Amino acid sequence: MKPILRETRRIIIELIKEDPVLLLSPAILNSVREKEEKRNIRKVRALSEFSALYRSNIYEIMNEFIEEFKAKLTPQLLADYIIDHLKESIEALNILLKITNPDQNNFQNTYLQRLVKYIEDRLFPKGASIQIIYQNLLNQSKDFFECQRHLLQPHTFYREKLENPDYFVIPGNSPKIYQIINNITSFYNLDPNYGVFPERPAYEIPMILKNEVFEPYIDSIAKTEQEAVEKVVDKIGLRIIDDLFLAPQEAFIDILMSNNFLRPAVQPSGKIRYIPQFSNETLILYYLAFASMRRGFLSKELINWIAMNFALLIYMGILKWKLSDDNIFYKIFKDLQTNEKILPYLMKLICFPNYLGMDKMKIRDSVQYRKEIFNFIGSQIDNLKTLIEEIAIFLDTAP
Repeated sequence: MKPILRETRRIIIELIKEDPVLLLSPAILNSVREKEEKRNIRKVRALSEFSALYRSNIYEIMNEFIEEFKAKLTPQLLADYIIDHLKESIEALNILLKITNPDQNNFQNTYLQRLVKYIEDRLFPKGASIQIIYQNLLNQSKDFFECQRHLLQPHTFYREKLENPDYFVIPGNSPKIYQIINNITSFYNLDPNYGVFPERPAYEIPMILKNEVFEPYIDSIAKTEQEAVEKVVDKIGLRIIDDLFLAPQEAFIDILMSNNFLRPAVQPSGKIRYIPQFSNETLILYYLAFASMRRGFLSKELINWIAMNFALLIYMGILKWKLSDDNIFYKIFKDLQTNEKILPYLMKLICFPNYLGMDKMKIRDSVQYRKEIFNFIGSQIDNLKTLIEEIAIFLDTAP
């Protein structure tokens, strides 16, 4: 794609040197394109077709732009816009081509490392303990909670196998699990029971009946799925006591206390009761912290989803940085066929140990799967768009 853009820019510059008015003739531009396509006839057929596709798109975009604005702008101004937009596009591709070193030599100074680290700190941080990771997530949640929650919700959740689930595999947060988290939060905040804190008998912790949480779903979920959901309970900082109650784990209680999500109240008996005052966000951030802490055990769907979102943010951040908002070639970069060529490559790079450190062997190579997962790029949440803008600012101001 880069050689085509570079050659097109050279041709436009030569054309306007001869006479800028020549740019107004679609026939002249089309004849130039046809000549360029014939010049590459010796290429491998698939590569030749690929080049022809991009060249055709580029010339179509230029023709449409000229047709729309030729009555408002002089030929020279039209040419200047096209040349500037081609220059921006070439610069964006230069960054993508140099995004990392193939041998990972001096990887700390690559664009990929800096961008992965920037996004990771906000959405999927590393840390020596789950408490540290949770605190880092919480510190960023004011600005990026919607992105953090989005990172846990793969649109391909229905592919997860719930029969005989592996306890150690961490799945994504499906809509049903999200509903159950919402149910758990409501029970804790509305009318919880209280019982002895197993590790600290002088304290009472909030507990809710397990059956009350799952009862609304008995008709709609199978026994195996209920067991899978119960295993997810561990991943949101809870545990099952006496096979009846859901209660916070000891480590989670420390996190809740340090952030004022549990309020201590002295009882007549002298015991201290921890009264809950938290939201869905509290449990979801714990799930995300848990996934980050044990990223070596993420399910295939979750790995693909996280890697795709990181790849998308990096790709779109670079485009936002290098391309002006009115760049006429923006739609080529956003086209699904372009995404299919660039994003899978980025996804695998992002998984390497020096970056996110996830199992790159779980990245799917199926063309159909790529189309399925990339289709969701068009439905970006506003918070992702905000992060893309921040990435562009970071790139523009970073040394």
